[in-house]
Amino acid sequence: MTFFHKVALAGATALPLCLTSPAYAGPDDNSLIWSTDREISLPFVWWDTVTEMGAMMYHIYDTLVYRNPETMAYEPLLASSWEWIDDTTLEFKLREGVTFHDGSDFNADDVVKSYSMLLDPETGVRNESFVSWMNEVVKVDDYTVRMNLAAPFPAALEFLAGTRMAIPSAEVWDDLPVKPDGTTDFAQMPSIGTGPYKMESFTPGEGMTLTRNADYFDGPKGLPEIETIEFRTIPDQETRVAELMVGGLDWITDLPSDMIEQLGAMPGVDVMSGPDMRIAYLVLDRTGRSEGTPVADVKVRKAIAHAIDREAIAKQIVGPAAEVVNAACYPTQVGCTDDIPHYDYDPELAKQLLAEAGYGDGISVEMGAYRERPHAEAVMGYLAEAGIDTKLTYLQWSGLRERLTKGDIDMAIRTWASSGLNDISAIASVQLSGAPDDICQSPEIQAALAKGDTTVDPEARAAAYKDALTMVADEVCWIPLFSYSKSYGVNEALDFFPTADGFPLFFLASWKD
Repeated sequence: MTFFHKVALAGATALPLCLTSPAYAGPDDNSLIWSTDREISLPFVWWDTVTEMGAMMYHIYDTLVYRNPETMAYEPLLASSWEWIDDTTLEFKLREGVTFHDGSDFNADDVVKSYSMLLDPETGVRNESFVSWMNEVVKVDDYTVRMNLAAPFPAALEFLAGTRMAIPSAEVWDDLPVKPDGTTDFAQMPSIGTGPYKMESFTPGEGMTLTRNADYFDGPKGLPEIETIEFRTIPDQETRVAELMVGGLDWITDLPSDMIEQLGAMPGVDVMSGPDMRIAYLVLDRTGRSEGTPVADVKVRKAIAHAIDREAIAKQIVGPAAEVVNAACYPTQVGCTDDIPHYDYDPELAKQLLAEAGYGDGISVEMGAYRERPHAEAVMGYLAEAGIDTKLTYLQWSGLRERLTKGDIDMAIRTWASSGLNDISAIASVQLSGAPDDICQSPEIQAALAKGDTTVDPEARAAAYKDALTMVADEVCWIPLFSYSKSYGVNEALDFFPTADGFPLFFLASWKD
């Protein structure tokens, strides 16, 4: 997979923004300033789940396990090794010689205290499913912990590598600050981790500043090169672009398509496109809940799959880093495989299949959508060429979900980002689980996914997921389309690696020589 493409665009019209502020971010003082339009209300991702806070947590804290963003392999971080004792027990040997930002030593007490607090309902962790798969964590000795799971959970390492499983010093959980009403004031909880950066300052709704941890251990994250990292909330998009142009910012993201070409032509700025774990897919009414729908015929569903030029849509409309997806998962996710039936673009075969199904004169269907209209319209255009007339019903997600749940729509374009989790259980096992808005409604697919979700044996797990993905492809009730492409505007002197889960890892960044 191509991880990023630099967009070099010359001769573009200048942006209608003229600022003459002096540069005050970048390599001159070894600082990096980044910005989005979102606010951080609390300096902990457990109670403020915005991506920006999650990103900063990766810098302030460490986890037991590190997922290498290039290879997607799991590597020891605060754990030096781990072992499955049985299907519901994981044992971790901890790294010795690690210190927290306050100089205290890291050991098993910090792991047990932190995870026990996250499991405590009174702590009020948002999205508790990220921790509730654990039952308890117990200390074996000063540098060994044992994790007892509520049930077999083979995705444990992926969850343990995530920002929500950060480990603060045990002492921060004691004597927590209290609000006047007697509730815990988590916003005032000390932020003490072992990570490559320390939190220097935080202003709710405005920003946060981190400084390099000079005593950081030599582990898989590497020793950070940039001295200071600052996040700023800037609500207005044009202001962020202007600040990047004059050197007030070094990194922005989610560039609108109408600004990419102009910004890419500006001196001192690079425009990059990186991968995005979000994928788009078409769901079809396999069981015929929408009365009289032609897509209940598998030949019609195969015709729809062959009618869409997914490659052209991905590269010409979605973005340079978009990729065609052939299975009900993001390609790097554990358990995902491409070794299943494919439906390549073949409009003549699509027409033939329609004729074989008794629809030689074509069909009319209703397709729902709730995100990018140009993507849906491109799909409609290809379907029309194969004799499939499509009525587009564009709704908010809640409205589309209601239609899917009722089963009164032929098909719909959906998207899913897997919450940044690089495991197939975060997508296939969620979207094809038999929930009311799952219009595949296949007990056989559900059983295969459940088997994969509950075995820690890698080979058995891979086989179960391959069976499930093969059935999805054979039934053609879930047509994978493409992954998304994420755009970045960066200081041209910045060496930055874009990750697929959307969390910028600036401890991997550096200034070019």
